[in-house]
Amino acid sequence: MGRTVPTFRNMIDVFGLEWCDFKRALKYNDKKIFDDLLNYARKHGTSGTNMVNPNPFEPIVISILIEHEKLIKKLKLKNNENLLDFKNASDLKQI
Repeated sequence: MGRTVPTFRNMIDVFGLEWCDFKRALKYNDKKIFDDLLNYARKHGTSGTNMVNPNPFEPIVISILIEHEKLIKKLKLKNNENLLDFKNASDLKQI
């Protein structure tokens, strides 16, 4: 018996094909970013499959937002560490 609902990964691929005219009009570097965004969505394939939604746009966008939020948190943490290192170095110079 076959699947009646396409997999989330298949829906992402179809979504990418539907946006191929848009992608074609992008600058070279932006095309790579477009592909990266779809890859972010693919990372959440299991979660997207669990959400039966006839419109794949919503889970794709949420998946991309999750990956962006993880990146923002990572960058904030690194920035805070750099600020702390800078503050410690400044404190040592004053001694």
